Amino acid sequence: MRLWDPGAQPERTALAWSRTTLALVGVGLLCVRLAPSTSGAAVAAAVVCGGAALQFRRTRVSLRARRRGLPVGDGAADPASALVTTGLTILLAATAVLFAV
Repeated sequence: MRLWDPGAQPERTALAWSRTTLALVGVGLLCVRLAPSTSGAAVAAAVVCGGAALQFRRTRVSLRARRRGLPVGDGAADPASALVTTGLTILLAATAVLFAV
């Protein structure tokens, strides 16, 4: 008797990365809205928004491919997606520091 679905864990991981990138888009848009018009923080926040939106799209395509059973890579999470999302999070933190200055 099988108690769990082995395909559920990769799907939960991909959905978690999707939520993370959507949060980055939302916070980045908020930063763009609240930033002074000539601030470097607004530009950095816009870059975060664009990068996070592209990352969200990439994550959705990857999840769709996994659901269809296409070979996407080994493991539950794509390492490139994790690195890009981490880099965008660090850039957003640097943007927050620019807001504080």
